[in-house]
Amino acid sequence: MVAPYWRDHCFEDRAVLPAVEAMILLASAVRRHCPEVRLNSLKNAQFSRLLELDLQADRQEISFEIEKVDAGWSTALRSNLKMKGGVKRTLEHARVIFAADETLAVPPAVFKNIEKLEGDCLSVPSFAIYRELIPFGPSYRNIVGDLSVSQEGALAYLSGGEGQADDSLLGSPFVMDAAMHAACVWGQRFRDVVAFPVGFAQRLIYAPTRKGRTYLGRIVPLEGNREPLAFDVWIYDEKSVLCERIISLKMRDVTQGRLRPPSWIRE
Repeated sequence: MVAPYWRDHCFEDRAVLPAVEAMILLASAVRRHCPEVRLNSLKNAQFSRLLELDLQADRQEISFEIEKVDAGWSTALRSNLKMKGGVKRTLEHARVIFAADETLAVPPAVFKNIEKLEGDCLSVPSFAIYRELIPFGPSYRNIVGDLSVSQEGALAYLSGGEGQADDSLLGSPFVMDAAMHAACVWGQRFRDVVAFPVGFAQRLIYAPTRKGRTYLGRIVPLEGNREPLAFDVWIYDEKSVLCERIISLKMRDVTQGRLRPPSWIRE
């Protein structure tokens, strides 16, 4: 099924499946295949190819590959492309390993003040982000208020969103999606690139985020940060309790330079 709100996730005038929604689809497939598996530790994610959505259809054909590996369950989301002569070519869009039976302990605090960003900060209003930097539709505009960005990283309040999204498996997709928007703004400001998520080393879910709530996201660029850009992401609830951590989120320009940051964000 093609959820109507997915159509708000646009790329070069096309609606494409968000990486966060691809992970939920993969998690659902694993849960059906192996109901007892935990879904709180995701490893070696790869978002290798955008899946364009058919805006004229309510349903779109996809398939899943699920394989037991030493680390857990390796899962892939695929589609078929019809070639000339009726030949079908299978394309892989996303792959991730759901770690087997992993108990997570919340790590010790790493920030003296999670609401204070070091360095000279630029404050970017969310309306400007979604008007000029990341022009998505209303469902995927979930940075709340102003985003602070400096050489040291980015800091933003993130909405859990509303509507039809499934937050029962991996938490609200909108929170991690908005955290990636903050990383994208950092890349436009400091690396002059419009970068999209292409994978991560690990995603650890300590307490699933929920729709209707607000969270705080800290985005920390890793050293030697050239393409692919790499970030650690920390997501906290209203009581400053760590909900989620993404280790080594990879971001890359997938347009070969067709999209460029506006001059004002770099100046």
